[in-house]
Amino acid sequence: MNIYRSHPVTALVIAALGFGGPLSSEVSAQTSAPANPVKLTTATTADKTASVGLPDGWTLTNGDNGYVSVTGPHDAKILLGAIAIAKDGPAGPGAPGSDVMFALPFSGGLKEKLTTILVAGAPSLGLPKPAITYASEVRTRLPMCSRFLGTLVYGSDSNAFEGIICSLKPDWLGYYKNIIFLLQVPSSRAAEDRPVVEQIAASYRVTPAMFRLMLATYTALPPAPPGGTAPMMPGLAPYQDPTHSDCFDYNIIRESPPWEVPMHCGGIQPY
Repeated sequence: MNIYRSHPVTALVIAALGFGGPLSSEVSAQTSAPANPVKLTTATTADKTASVGLPDGWTLTNGDNGYVSVTGPHDAKILLGAIAIAKDGPAGPGAPGSDVMFALPFSGGLKEKLTTILVAGAPSLGLPKPAITYASEVRTRLPMCSRFLGTLVYGSDSNAFEGIICSLKPDWLGYYKNIIFLLQVPSSRAAEDRPVVEQIAASYRVTPAMFRLMLATYTALPPAPPGGTAPMMPGLAPYQDPTHSDCFDYNIIRESPPWEVPMHCGGIQPY
């Protein structure tokens, strides 16, 4: 099943995920030590490409090709591995009937890309255009990814969110993938729900074969020139290259400290 055809692209990218930080700048003051870990039961997508741990009361609502959608109490939402295809070019809408969600210069900021995805995706979920307030942006250890904290307001519903967007280099036709991880919970419950959604997000797993497909260019590469092929992500250190799935796992999904990260991923562990 094709991830883009099985779900409207706009629905894929209204995502919800948190990874180990406050959902808003106010939550850290409200929250002391994290709550005790909850018991998680592993749920696997029907195509066996991804899995996630769920506490009681949470449901895997959808997922395939590495994408996972989870809902929980109090209208909390977690979507993992959501992909939005963009065209490198002047700002504009996507092509009707295609997988392309929008056009933006690849050189543009990640905040602009995330904003475009959230706004364009709202109608497919029956939501009004959101008012988005960003509290912070922090670059991750992979240069094509940033982590954002902020607030999404749909009508009268205010939601705290924390998310990561990774924008991969355009293919030879100018199309590029944006991989989204975003957590969304009611603002009034951000302090209470943060530890649970972060624990769920950290349990997300994708098979190596599916992960390679997620990171592959949208358009297949043309035949290689004589003499071999160039690296998929030239000019990056190995630990910065998202095509190394273990490095992406350490540096983005779990944000592991250097002493837990192997040397080939930029850490100090000699394995």
